[in-house]
Amino acid sequence: MFENLQLTEQEIEGLDFSALQTLHAAEKLNNGIVQDYAKGEYPPLDSMLSFIRANKDAEPVEIDIEALSVNGTCVKDEMSEYLNTRRISSGNLKEALKTPLSFLFDYEQRFEQEDKECFQIGTFCHLAFLEPELFDRVVVAPSINLVTKDGIIELINFYQTLNGETKSIFGAEWKMQDLKERLAELKAACKYKIIKPEQKVIIDTLKFHYNTYGGGILRKLFKGAVSEVSVYGNCPETGLELKCRPDALNVAENIGVNAIISLKTTRAESIGKFIYDAAKFKYEVSEGHYQQLISHVTGRKFNATIMVILQTVPPYQPAVLWWTPDSIEVGKYKANIAKSIIKECYEKKMFPGFDAKAPAGNCGIYEFELPQWAMKEEHPTAIDDDNE
Repeated sequence: MFENLQLTEQEIEGLDFSALQTLHAAEKLNNGIVQDYAKGEYPPLDSMLSFIRANKDAEPVEIDIEALSVNGTCVKDEMSEYLNTRRISSGNLKEALKTPLSFLFDYEQRFEQEDKECFQIGTFCHLAFLEPELFDRVVVAPSINLVTKDGIIELINFYQTLNGETKSIFGAEWKMQDLKERLAELKAACKYKIIKPEQKVIIDTLKFHYNTYGGGILRKLFKGAVSEVSVYGNCPETGLELKCRPDALNVAENIGVNAIISLKTTRAESIGKFIYDAAKFKYEVSEGHYQQLISHVTGRKFNATIMVILQTVPPYQPAVLWWTPDSIEVGKYKANIAKSIIKECYEKKMFPGFDAKAPAGNCGIYEFELPQWAMKEEHPTAIDDDNE
């Protein structure tokens, strides 16, 4: 990781990280991060809603992914391929805002996609919101003892029925191993997701919310949308090689705006708590990065961000959030600062850690002072063995 970052002592002493100092100064500002943006730069929420109401019966327009590849590449590839592509992601940008060293360690990680055999409610709903027919392709398997031949044959017949096949009659000549192999074949061919009874209750609840929330707005927002699209391009200002993979994209022909749709699962019990968590995890950096990169690569102004959140705890409610221009501008500002830091660090072959955030000229040394709450004097402790 550090092989190409070797500098002499004189070179190190002469380093001046202007972008880092800009960030350090920006962190002390109470306002002023939001930049001026032109009228019409961001569409109002009402423009999308008016379009949806006026075109509720229109057929969705199919999005041509290849046609979106104007100044880069838009492609439906595997997640593992995206993760291992050597380009800078929004997650890397967030790390750069911590320290350059945090970015370097995060960027140099190699990813291996985990095999998740267990059923994931959040993952399922990410897919089902884009393909609502999946809500009806889950089924609870019967509780069967698979130790016996009769049990395996019963489960084979269950899968055959699901697959639209006629039940089979198995004679005594069928060995246990043959039956298990037949069962494995049927499971692999099954187009239904086998779930537990308690998961079926949750999915039925989510399906109800999907169809009824906001008068059915979720179905309308996802009409014609595409998912699993990786976007690769270079930053026009820094030249850095960037990437992003939004949960979904939709275009003005379908919903009146060119929109990035992000889906987030949450345990938050209120919208306010989710917003707090969003700020804590710097979601604005991701959303600002998405808008900038996708707009550049596609040549279209993707200037609307819709976030769909989904509770993973009872009552499993969804909510739809429309990101305001000021919030997106803050995200773009932070993303741009992060890109400037990364570019400068590569140019100077130096990725400092916490020393980068110390006051300028202090050689990475912080002045330590206890917080006010720790300055309070301790109350005297009375130790008295007289209990009278």
